[in-house]
Amino acid sequence: MPFEPPTATDEDRAELAHAGLCASCTHLQPLRSARSLFVRCGLSDRDERFPRYPGLPRLECSGYEPITRRE
Repeated sequence: MPFEPPTATDEDRAELAHAGLCASCTHLQPLRSARSLFVRCGLSDRDERFPRYPGLPRLECSGYEPITRRE
C-alpha cells in the first residue's frame, strides 16, 4: 500500500498560524506527536531544495502554493 501523506485540517492550520507561509500552503503535511504538531514540507519528497522540516516562521518560499477553498 503506498504512503498517504497526512492532510492538514482547518484546526491544524489554525494551530500552525505561527509557521508563516507553511500554514496556508498546499504542500503542508502536518505530523502530530503526543505533545506537538510538526510542519513537514511535501515538496521535500521530490525536490531537495526544500527542507523536510523547514525553519519557522517561513516568510518566503519559492514552492509556496496557497490552498484554495471549495465553496
